Amino acid sequence: MRVNNGIIMRDAALEGLGIALLATFIFYDLLTSGQLCLLNIGAETEPATILIAYPNDRRVATKVLALIAHLRAAFGTPTYWERSL
Repeated sequence: MRVNNGIIMRDAALEGLGIALLATFIFYDLLTSGQLCLLNIGAETEPATILIAYPNDRRVATKVLALIAHLRAAFGTPTYWERSL
C-alpha cells in the first residue's frame, strides 16, 4: 500500500496492514493507549517547523503575540507528544 497521508497510514497500521513511518503527533493518542507501539527501524521523520510571518517594519499586533504565546504553551518544548517517549 502506498499513500501520502499520515492519517491513512496510521489507520492502516491500526488495522494491522503493516508498519508506518509517521510523525509522533499523528499517532500519539494510539501510542499512549497501547493500540499502536513504536518500532525502531533506525529511521526518523523529518522535523517540521511552524513559522509565523508578519511585517517587522511596524508594531506587532497583540493578536499575533497572543497566537505565538498560545502555540508555545500548547505545544511546549519539547512538544507534549515527545515528552513521554
